[in-house]
Amino acid sequence: MQTHYTKRATELIAVGPDGATYIIERRCRSLPCDDGEPAFFYCCLQDGRPVSWIGENQYQLSDGTALLAVACRLTSAGGH
Repeated sequence: MQTHYTKRATELIAVGPDGATYIIERRCRSLPCDDGEPAFFYCCLQDGRPVSWIGENQYQLSDGTALLAVACRLTSAGGH
């Protein structure tokens, strides 16, 4: 079964406690199915490492590093 992604992602600029900046891609993923199951969102760094959404403007890397989103924009990244 093929996974479908949105053609436009949201890019978030986030800052860690040490001042390092990260670009987080927030994408929508949906699987084609007969029951109309809704899509869900996921977040990752540009290299594919997962990022967890903690709450309003708050994200966390898998190593526990807390990130604060400070800006966002839509991209025109190609989808599948």
